[in-house]
Amino acid sequence: MNTKNSQEILELVKRNYKEIAASFDATRKKEIWPEIRKLASEVKDGDSVLDVGCGNGRLLEALGAKKINYLGIDNSAELIKLAKENYPSRRFLVADILNLDESVKNNFDYVFCLAVLQHIPSRGLRLEAFRQMRSKLSASGRLIISNWNLWNSPKHRPLLLKNFWFKILGKHKLNYNDLLFPWKNSSGEVVSERYYHAFTKRELKKLVRLSGLRIIRFDCDAYNFWLLLENDK
Repeated sequence: MNTKNSQEILELVKRNYKEIAASFDATRKKEIWPEIRKLASEVKDGDSVLDVGCGNGRLLEALGAKKINYLGIDNSAELIKLAKENYPSRRFLVADILNLDESVKNNFDYVFCLAVLQHIPSRGLRLEAFRQMRSKLSASGRLIISNWNLWNSPKHRPLLLKNFWFKILGKHKLNYNDLLFPWKNSSGEVVSERYYHAFTKRELKKLVRLSGLRIIRFDCDAYNFWLLLENDK
């Protein structure tokens, strides 16, 4: 995927979240994933936490009443507005995962990035996202990542296979394992278009290695990949 196409996809993703912010907020008020609660349980009082792609601030439900220094960032001004309304005592900032250096301090004990990387086009930009987050970790800090396991999804796998063959035939402008998918409202009406990248376990491990991180734990369930990472000393 060339630079122009990558930028178009990034703009599409940003536009998508602007269009669906209210309905996204509503759907993200259900019970949070148990695995997120498990990973968040490692955070202790006094820790500093950076929530990259925080959306409506939902991670705070898992962090509970812990006395932490929390910062949630997202490139969607609409979602940041909702996050501030949902959690008025917490700090949120409009910022981009691909350009954290100008807006976010370093030395976080934990950086969370939940269901975000799947919306970033091209391996080069995904690697840059890993490196940006790594730069915000303290020496002993940990990076916690989740991504949808789309290849395991009966809903998405047929479309991924179709796009794979279309790519071989030169009829698919996106990269392999990329797809565009409609976002529907509660009435089943298509209101926006979303971009997803379907990661493989091998691909994620390679990105971790190239970014200078080390895997502490890598789990995969029916819906998601879960990664717990630290600096490769």
